[in-house]
Amino acid sequence: MLKNIPAFVSPDLIYALNIIGHGSRIMVCDANCDFNTIGHDRCYKVRLDGIRGPEVVKAILDLIPLDDYIEDPIRLSTPEDGRPIPPCFEKYDKVFLESEEAARFPHLKQIPRYEDADFWREAKPIDLVIATGETDPYGNIFIQKGVIIK
Repeated sequence: MLKNIPAFVSPDLIYALNIIGHGSRIMVCDANCDFNTIGHDRCYKVRLDGIRGPEVVKAILDLIPLDDYIEDPIRLSTPEDGRPIPPCFEKYDKVFLESEEAARFPHLKQIPRYEDADFWREAKPIDLVIATGETDPYGNIFIQKGVIIK
């Protein structure tokens, strides 16, 4: 039995987070996203239906380090056509700022947003895709795994 891991974090998710390495890319998808079309051929896919995106991101940030070899190891997509920014974006920012990872990335006061086309171009090489119950449209987020430095 493991402790301090949220009940919704399944053995499959623990395995996938452990097996992917430094520089591996994770996408946490909203409920509207067709997660079957994301990632390369060997991409791990995990479903966490009913769990909101910010809860999943918090669990991930509690379990893995962010990649400090790149400037923005955590990224959001800007909704297209002037659509409103999803409410979950504020929650993602809050989760990040309250994580221990935030101290390693003091320049990230707000998670950077990328143009929609750039964001989705990055969806092909994803190593782990997690389908959530996030109901905010455009509530998708990329996270890049780092290394633990002692």
